[in-house]
Amino acid sequence: MKTILWKTFFLLFMFLCLIAYLIFALLKLITPKKIYHGLVQKVVRFWARTTLLSTGSSVQVDGSENLPENRNICFISNHQGMFDIPLVLGFVGVPTGFIAKQELFKIPVLSHWMREIPCVFIDRGSARKAIESFAASAEVIKAGHPMVIFPEGTRSRSDKLGEFHQGSLKLPGMAGATIVPLAIKGSWRVFEIDKKIHAEKLKLRILPAITPDSDIYRDKRMLSEHLHQLIETTLNEM
Repeated sequence: MKTILWKTFFLLFMFLCLIAYLIFALLKLITPKKIYHGLVQKVVRFWARTTLLSTGSSVQVDGSENLPENRNICFISNHQGMFDIPLVLGFVGVPTGFIAKQELFKIPVLSHWMREIPCVFIDRGSARKAIESFAASAEVIKAGHPMVIFPEGTRSRSDKLGEFHQGSLKLPGMAGATIVPLAIKGSWRVFEIDKKIHAEKLKLRILPAITPDSDIYRDKRMLSEHLHQLIETTLNEM
């Protein structure tokens, strides 16, 4: 029953997002870019927090002091479940976008909001187009909009950390971005455990940043291994 009620609520909530989309389409034409982007981020944060907290779940965030003052940031996070995205959007503490799979581009309204965040869509079936998406994402970061990548490439649907794809770590180097690792725990239990909604305690830990002048930053293999071990160790401690 709880799952049915939540899905009903979510559909109604998405209908409100459709109305907001129509309003913001007009605002974009008459509002200064900086003000418009700030309004978008407020709406996205509200959507993310409402979507997550409406499941009855709670969120614990640690390590906010590790967020750099500059916004030339690439977050590197593990990926447990579908609620990771609202968790990061609503609770990491700074506006951020994602590299999202191309299939989401086809979903009306949702794809519009994702572009506005901004997110960048990636065609994982084409190496050339994937590089183009990374280049576009690097420009987004350089413009002061942090991005999140999930180097596992897919949801683990468990507390076990999957292998990292080293190719995904090209992005921070292309942008000259500070890497901020994230460890997420418990998100998969909200829905992926049995396709029903559960109230869970989600944990998000922001880990110390790795700056471009760090020795490990320049070696992608060592960087991948370091980030994997760091996030895995943190998950075991959480």
